[in-house]
Amino acid sequence: MDPTRTKTSPRGGVITAVAPGSLGAAAGLSVGDRLEAIDGQLLEDLIDFRFAAAEPEIEVAFWRDDQRRIVRIVKDPDADLGLSFADAVFDRVRQCANRCEFCFIHQMPGYPGSQAALRQVEVPLRRSLYIEDDDYRLSFLQGNFITMTNLSERDWRRIAAMHLAPLYISIHTTDPDLRAEILGQPLARKLHAQLDRLASLGIDFHGQIVLAPGRNDGAALDRTITESISRWHPHLLSLCIVPYGATAFRQTNHLAELPLPTPSWCASVIRQVRAHQRRFKREQGDPIVRLADEFYLQAGEPFPGVAHYASFSNLGDGIGGVRLLWHEWARLERKLPDRLDAPRSATIVTGLAAAPVLAPIVARLNLVENLDVRLLPLPSRFWGDAITVTGLLTGSDLEQGLKESAAERGQDASRPSTVWIPDIMLRPGSPTFLDDRTVLEISRATGEQLIVLPADARGLFTAAVEPERLADLGAERWYGSYYA
Repeated sequence: MDPTRTKTSPRGGVITAVAPGSLGAAAGLSVGDRLEAIDGQLLEDLIDFRFAAAEPEIEVAFWRDDQRRIVRIVKDPDADLGLSFADAVFDRVRQCANRCEFCFIHQMPGYPGSQAALRQVEVPLRRSLYIEDDDYRLSFLQGNFITMTNLSERDWRRIAAMHLAPLYISIHTTDPDLRAEILGQPLARKLHAQLDRLASLGIDFHGQIVLAPGRNDGAALDRTITESISRWHPHLLSLCIVPYGATAFRQTNHLAELPLPTPSWCASVIRQVRAHQRRFKREQGDPIVRLADEFYLQAGEPFPGVAHYASFSNLGDGIGGVRLLWHEWARLERKLPDRLDAPRSATIVTGLAAAPVLAPIVARLNLVENLDVRLLPLPSRFWGDAITVTGLLTGSDLEQGLKESAAERGQDASRPSTVWIPDIMLRPGSPTFLDDRTVLEISRATGEQLIVLPADARGLFTAAVEPERLADLGAERWYGSYYA
């Protein structure tokens, strides 16, 4: 140990958990320690940590109570140290250098146009939501989409040396001038050279197109799809198309008007893309190009079958979730009992878009004797009518919706009912909504018993007929005055 050196500037990653019995625990590492270096290499992120720790003997430097300490660990090269960190990136997250026309962050309340200005104003959402990351490391580690307009030569060398794949790239369009306009960044014209470089390095990547009516659709979309597949497949693993969405704060933040997706427009996009999908399926054995579920929901069109989505690798981009839910539910509903031993009732909260998806599942649950399940679709009053997805409902949306629902049904507030809310409404690993309201606050404000469920078929099935096993799924129960 070398406890003599005083820390002058924080470096490295803050440890948030040490697995009991792990190598890290045996070495004396603790929650709150800041892991700075391994074998003299300063750690910038989890990538550095994972590569540096994959050795049979390592020297770990860390800070505790303003003192720098060193421990040696002898291990199998593949053995994990059992450490978790507060952030995936230990230094500063790379900020976006663009002014993208459909950036969601620019459409958030109180967005003043710069991080410096943001620090001077009160915002109604937690400040971390306003971070405009465009960081290739988070693309590799977490699947965040990046534009590549801020990559330095050092970044390119690191991507190549560590073979950081797959990456997730915001393509939007392969028309160089149009892409520069959409991103508000002249460097966006370099897309072809950048993706050519990724492919030459053997780096696989997923592509994304945020599609806006009258902007990058129509002939521009045909060009983007055809050129992307012909030029970069098979290194281009998939091409995801998601519709542009506008919040109620777009005009307040003085952003240019963009037409909203309509059901007829969504239907026309489905027809247009289907022709490409059939061709690629025939020629490549895979559709490669896939549309977000929202297109089918808005258009009222049937969803493709399970095989269309292959391994469901694009769920994080809103693609295939509906089909996967129905597929898993079809297997679970065969196990539903004819009746429950005791009466049970609950309300399922959802956004407006998912209401028709859940409706047949709720109808099937209500065929079970002694089970009464009610679907409560909530509008997004915070973001505006154009935002209908469940994951963007806020705590205030939930509180208002539950109070109005109770009033309509004449519910006695002294007799709380059970409410199931999906975990996608909360910050990962935290009981906090987008507006920083907590589940406990909403439970106290409404008097309801809230159960946070995994947003999948297993979660619904277990809550309905095997509630005693909810803890096995990581589900949490919240009551008006305490947490259980």
